[in-house]
Amino acid sequence: MEGSSPKVEKKFSSQDVIKFLIQNKAAVLLLILCVVLSFVSPYFLTAKNLINVVRQASVLAIMGIGFTLLLSSGSMDLSVGDLMAMTGVVIAILDAKLGLPPGLCMLAGVVVSVAGLCMNTFLVQTFKLPGFILTLATGMVYQGILWLISGGQSISGISDTLKFVGQGEILRIPVQIYLLAAILIFMTVLLRRTEFGRHSLAMGGNLDSARVCGINITRNKYIIAVIMGACTAVAAMVTTGRAASAQLTAGSGTAMDTIAAVVIGGTPMEGGIANVPGTLVGCLLIQVISNGLNLLDVNSNWHKVAKGVIIIVAIILDVQGTKILNRFRMKSKAE
Repeated sequence: MEGSSPKVEKKFSSQDVIKFLIQNKAAVLLLILCVVLSFVSPYFLTAKNLINVVRQASVLAIMGIGFTLLLSSGSMDLSVGDLMAMTGVVIAILDAKLGLPPGLCMLAGVVVSVAGLCMNTFLVQTFKLPGFILTLATGMVYQGILWLISGGQSISGISDTLKFVGQGEILRIPVQIYLLAAILIFMTVLLRRTEFGRHSLAMGGNLDSARVCGINITRNKYIIAVIMGACTAVAAMVTTGRAASAQLTAGSGTAMDTIAAVVIGGTPMEGGIANVPGTLVGCLLIQVISNGLNLLDVNSNWHKVAKGVIIIVAIILDVQGTKILNRFRMKSKAE
């Protein structure tokens, strides 16, 4: 027909493929790993093992989703693992030792976690301290407190209500999955649909520009601390309930695992971008690696080596991936 413009078929170039792989690196790596493990271990794809992987990944994912907001806003906190362990001990002491109502114990846990994150924010904002070093120090403080108040012993004898949070099921689905789903939906809506979410990403993209635009940096930092603190408290409840006790080493390596999951999931360390679904996939990836090493009966010391390698790979992929994407953007503008 005359006058009609010819249809232009869009072809995928190698650049599009590279973009897709960079932006979905966690999902691609997870898929490859699952395929490999399904061949090397007959137990990997069993329903029992997959449910176990999801259960174990849920705590890391709850922490990771909160950390996605923290990191994308330009903040860093290495104390969250120790704070989670301390919160679990506080909840267990109030529940098992003092016999307080479980609901009150869990509320107290939220208060402890939020207070810890807000203290970190206060020190960083008031004294202009680097968050990386400051939270490394406060993490040591939280770790010391948990050993002091626990007397160096794990706290057992917790109530059935608290156990239900970590071990219970509703309609044959673990309770922690419902908690994870609620947090996932909340954070996705918060970052994509609210002014606060847009302001948080603007802070991570360029703090000075955000300040010039009239964004209340200090207030938003405290709100972020409250949200991250609530996620930390929920993770502490699930961890304590699942183990039926508060373990003093529950937070060991949690901060590093969380950072690795968030970064490899697509949220860059410099902030400004948040990928909540990617964080969930990143958490599953890390847990599948640990699960695979256990199924293959690999020495536990190699687990630390593997996690260290994951963090290194996550940082490399983050830095190099960002450079490649920026190069593509500049090339597109030039054309």
